[in-house]
Amino acid sequence: MKKILMVISVMMFSLTSFAQAGSQQFSVHANYLLDSPNNFGIGANYGYEFAQNVRGVGQFDYYFKTDGASAWNGNVNVEYLFHIPNSTVTLYPLAGLNVFGWSTDGGSDSKMGLNIGAGVEVPISSAVTFKAEYNYKTQYDGKSALSVGLVFPL
Repeated sequence: MKKILMVISVMMFSLTSFAQAGSQQFSVHANYLLDSPNNFGIGANYGYEFAQNVRGVGQFDYYFKTDGASAWNGNVNVEYLFHIPNSTVTLYPLAGLNVFGWSTDGGSDSKMGLNIGAGVEVPISSAVTFKAEYNYKTQYDGKSALSVGLVFPL
């Protein structure tokens, strides 16, 4: 477990260490795992646009305890932003690395894997954006997650 947390920390540090300039954002969201008994969770992420239309994102999610088990997920993703012409809507595909884990009273397990997915962002005001995202994780025979939340520019 300590090794996995160290890997996540190094990945998140490297995500911000090569960034030179660009917009930053923080978001909070609610999650729903489509194929797990630990369906509902919450999460937060930090994003930095390190090149035009390319954003790096570090994210952590926690899934509430259900039937004696809880789950968690740490991600480092890259998103390519498509700003829809004549609109404020932004679409993006994403890809990255993650660590997905679970724990029960009897033990815990975690595995490193890949993420692929897509999302949409729609501004509500100049200070808040609505975000919806689908994410597929390759561990444990695949896990699909939906999330909705709010994005705040920094």
